[in-house]
Parts: sequence; structure tokens; C-alpha cells
Amino acid sequence: MHPRRPDIDEALADLRTRVPGGGIVDHWSSDPAWPTPEQQRLKDAWRDSMAQALEQALARPAFEPITIPEARSPPDWEFIVAHALKRHGGPVAAFPSFSTTRQQDGDTFITLGTTYDELVIYQGPLELHGHVHLAGTVVVLGDLIVHGALMDGDPADSGLVVIGNERVRALYTGSDHLVVGDLEADLMVLSGSDGSWDVGGEVRARIKLEESGLRGTAGEELRRRLEPAPSEDLLEDGWELCLEVGRGRLRVREG
Repeated sequence: MHPRRPDIDEALADLRTRVPGGGIVDHWSSDPAWPTPEQQRLKDAWRDSMAQALEQALARPAFEPITIPEARSPPDWEFIVAHALKRHGGPVAAFPSFSTTRQQDGDTFITLGTTYDELVIYQGPLELHGHVHLAGTVVVLGDLIVHGALMDGDPADSGLVVIGNERVRALYTGSDHLVVGDLEADLMVLSGSDGSWDVGGEVRARIKLEESGLRGTAGEELRRRLEPAPSEDLLEDGWELCLEVGRGRLRVREG
């Protein structure tokens, strides 16, 4: 057993019992109820890899991205390591570190993170003015507020964990996406990718739908509830629809 394993186990227990919404970590666990010896061995190896990552992160004088074993990993890995690092006062990133910003046609696009096999932990609350993409895995220690549209990426190379509340104008989600607190959005579009999302608090999405249904019944609802009514072209592309809501050009009608 890695000497940092107790720190990982204590962080997991703290999430389950003290952090509002932290019990969500159990929703993402793949641990069998009655593990076989081989399953227990794999679980111990997985926890030891988290302990090793925590030790390396605590040893650094300044924050650097944490390498994720075997590239993308279950979301609870990022969740637990980030919380353990916070509990021990380890270094985390302050925005705009490990991000890029570009301007295009009057819009601001912000990319958070680095690459598919690295984890970046930001100190929150994090408030961003623009449209946000992810590169690799990102954890926010605190609230995340996006004045624009958020695309969480592809489950093969990105993921997002918010240990707090999340508020976005429009969310296009297809990757692993976990929010410990509440999730609030004017528009939430599920892209149909293989990622999973879960929320420990309340989901307050004024409109929530799947991209595959934009031209069907959902499309009729969007024409009725958004002003001005979206064009046929927008109903072909969920991300472009989110961008228009994120820009404020489309608004959800009251009621």
C-alpha cells in the first residue's frame, strides 16, 4: 500500500460525509458490491495510483498538470485527487494558467486544460466571459460561472468536475461531467456521445433536450420557447444553437 493511501481514503470519506453533494462520487464508482480477490487487487492498484499522483503534486513548489494513469480515467479519480490536494493545501492553478484565449468574429473562445492525459486543477470560484472548451480533464475547486456557452468535449480526451455550483448560459455536454453542487443553464443540449454527467444538487435547466431530437418534437419546443425562433440551420447543429444562446442572441421565453 502506498503511504499516501490513507490521505486518499480520508478525502473520499470527507466527500461522502461533509461536502454537500459529495456523495455523488459513489454514483460514478464501478466497485462491485462483493469484490473478488482480483477485483480488490485492481481497486487497490487504482487507489495506489491516485496516492502516487497526490504525493507528486504535493511535492511540487508550484502547480503543474497531473498525469492521469492510462490517459483518461473514471471521473471519480479526478474528483478524489483534487479534493485530497485541496485538503492538504497543495498548489493549484489560478486562471488564466493552462488556458488559451482566442478571438473569432467578435467572440471570445477560452480553452481550459492542456492535453488528453493531463489533469488541471483550478482554484475557484472561476468566472469566465466567453465560450469555453476543454482540453484534457479540468477540476474547479469552487463555483464555475460561464457567461457564454460551454462545450465539455469528447469523453475520449476530456472531462469536467466542478466541486461547487455550475452556472452557464448554454451547455453542450457529451463528455464525463460531474457537478457536486447545483447545475443551472438556460439551455442544456445532450450531444449523444458516450460520456456521462451527474449532479449532486439540483439541475435547473430552462430547456434540456437531446441533439438527436432538435428537428423533431424538441425542435418545435425550441421554436416556441426561444425568441426569436431558431432557424432550420441552427436546428441542425446543437453547438451552434448553444453559441447563439450563449451570445444572448437567442433568449428563453419566460413561463
